[in-house]
Amino acid sequence: MWKYFYLSAAFLGLILRTDAQVFSYTVNSPIPDGDPTGLANVQTISSAPGLSIANLTVTLSTSGSGSGGFNGDLYVGLQHETGFSVLLNRPGKRSGAPQGYGDSGLNVTFDGSAADDIHNYRFELSGNHATPLGGALTGVWQPDARNTDPATVLDTSSRPATLDSFANLPVNGQWVLFVADLSSGGTQTLNSWGMQINAVPEPAEVAFVVGVSLLGFALWRKHSDARSIPARSK
Repeated sequence: MWKYFYLSAAFLGLILRTDAQVFSYTVNSPIPDGDPTGLANVQTISSAPGLSIANLTVTLSTSGSGSGGFNGDLYVGLQHETGFSVLLNRPGKRSGAPQGYGDSGLNVTFDGSAADDIHNYRFELSGNHATPLGGALTGVWQPDARNTDPATVLDTSSRPATLDSFANLPVNGQWVLFVADLSSGGTQTLNSWGMQINAVPEPAEVAFVVGVSLLGFALWRKHSDARSIPARSK
């Protein structure tokens, strides 16, 4: 009867593990310049049945061409089921600087546990909003998370649209990355994006296996208790 105990324990350990699911998408499409209708890249995940999201990080790569195509022009959002996060919302836009930062290009990772807010990346890197980058922005950053009209967003705007909104949603389903360039002059290209999702079994799966595990343990206890009762003498 020990097999019930070991088997149930093995099932429980298997179902409670965390799996890292990695998804990468090459796009290489220009972002329409000065056009709020933007570019939507839709991807469907079907390879993770029964898994829900514990947490995730998002990668984003863009590049500029010609003059303009500034990072401060960009708005980027990610949506999946009821989850929504604002990854960029006119970075550098603040009181007295309505155009945002004039750098061009990104090769970044968004992580809710990162130290610095991407909206103020120049200030975070150099202590000065006026110091330009020598190339594309790199590194790991908190999402902008400012779910505010890009025309009025500021560095002081509230930040409710974090990556935490995806917690406990199923991994499978449709994911939409939306990118818009909201100021004319120069073009950026959406090169690629991706996600690393730390996934756990969905609650129904956990409940089933916990039930099986408890049943196995009960059978083991019953067998163990029966063996411990001394036989009656005749």
